[in-house]
Amino acid sequence: MRMGLKEGLGRFLVRKEEDEDDYLDFDLDIEEYEEELEDRQEVKMYVKTAELTGLYDIPELKREIYAGNLLILDISLAKHDKVLIEKAIKDLKLATLDVGGDIAGIGEDQVIVAPGGVKIDREKVGGK
Repeated sequence: MRMGLKEGLGRFLVRKEEDEDDYLDFDLDIEEYEEELEDRQEVKMYVKTAELTGLYDIPELKREIYAGNLLILDISLAKHDKVLIEKAIKDLKLATLDVGGDIAGIGEDQVIVAPGGVKIDREKVGGK
């Protein structure tokens, strides 16, 4: 039996009285929510964060791509080495193409690498 969003979230909201003016504040109990998420069964993909610090990081990053995971890669520590960045991005692009995924820069210091079946939209949502 599926319950609506309001009923489902209601289990996680804790009511707290601030004063006697009938003002109520709701806090989200994240720990209980995380425990329920851990009970879910089949995980198809993980979102992982990583840092590129040297060429020795590339094989592990490629393993994650081939495993079907989404990577958020911090390249700020390697930006001083143009050759390293070019080699790493080239290798990651080839692995991403191999699995039918996508790769794109996010700002100046991050790259997102998506697995097969996931396309990265280069348009920002909201804002200007």
